[in-house]
Amino acid sequence: MAENIQYKDEIIMDTFRDEVSKSMGENAWNALTDGIGVPDIEKEGQQICKNMRELMNRLDDMAEPKRAKEILTHVRHGLKREQFAWAKEKFAQCGSDIDSFIACCYEEELGNFIRLRDAGETFYGQPVTDEVLNFVQSQPGMLAAVRSGSELHITAFPYDMVNYLAENDERKKRYHACHCPFARESILHEGAEVSKTLCYCSLGHAKIMWEAIFERELDGDVVESALGGSTLCKHVIYLPEE
Repeated sequence: MAENIQYKDEIIMDTFRDEVSKSMGENAWNALTDGIGVPDIEKEGQQICKNMRELMNRLDDMAEPKRAKEILTHVRHGLKREQFAWAKEKFAQCGSDIDSFIACCYEEELGNFIRLRDAGETFYGQPVTDEVLNFVQSQPGMLAAVRSGSELHITAFPYDMVNYLAENDERKKRYHACHCPFARESILHEGAEVSKTLCYCSLGHAKIMWEAIFERELDGDVVESALGGSTLCKHVIYLPEE
């Protein structure tokens, strides 16, 4: 199911600008980019993400955490709820029961990984080995959300799974876990990391399928992240009481 998602990297910064302008005014975006310009997705890695680091430091200074979180959770590569109509349909097929839907998602994802391993195919370009398969099965929330009462716990797949599993150095492991082209190179350089506030964008990714299912905005938090010093990125989504 994950491979149904079509990311649009080219519109990330345009979406970021629109969300900042909507929340804080156009002058805020000008202040964030003054003297550094708009970070370029193709160049940030080559520059140890210095422009995004500066932009995020400015955002941390200008916006209270709640506002920064709201802005970034709406960036999510420009993903829209309508792209997850398939999830809403599957949820209905599961009797609109959260636990049944999660169980169905888990079985489908597990079956997909087994198929990819047996066929020698890749997951987003990554080889699926026995080690990879065992790892994703061992991590709660990686193949499908884990529900605990009104909370959904989700663990992100490492960006470079094979090298992640082979790496023993913690900093390099964090680097292989991180998906963000505007931040991951900064992890390799102590004291140069982009602010972990940027990880709210990943929270937006984690939330949007569930927001499409329930047709409403949901709250959530970043529990752990590679930018925050962890070797895996984990999120929690809070379900409405009803």
